[in-house]
Amino acid sequence: MITKKEEYLLRRRRKKITHVELANYLHCSQSLISRYETNKCGMSQKKIEKYRKYIDEKEI
Repeated sequence: MITKKEEYLLRRRRKKITHVELANYLHCSQSLISRYETNKCGMSQKKIEKYRKYIDEKEI
C-alpha cells in the first residue's frame, strides 16, 4: 500500500510538475521539495496542503 506522500509524488510526475515549479508556488527551495518527497525532512502542514492543492488542480 502506498502512502499519501507517495501518491502525490506519482501524481506530480504524471502531470510533469517540476520541483522548481512547485517551489515557486510554495515560496520555498527546490531542495525542500526534493527532501520532503524522499522523507529526508518535513514541511509545515500549511505547505503540505498547498503542495497537494497545486498538484490536484494542475491540468495535464
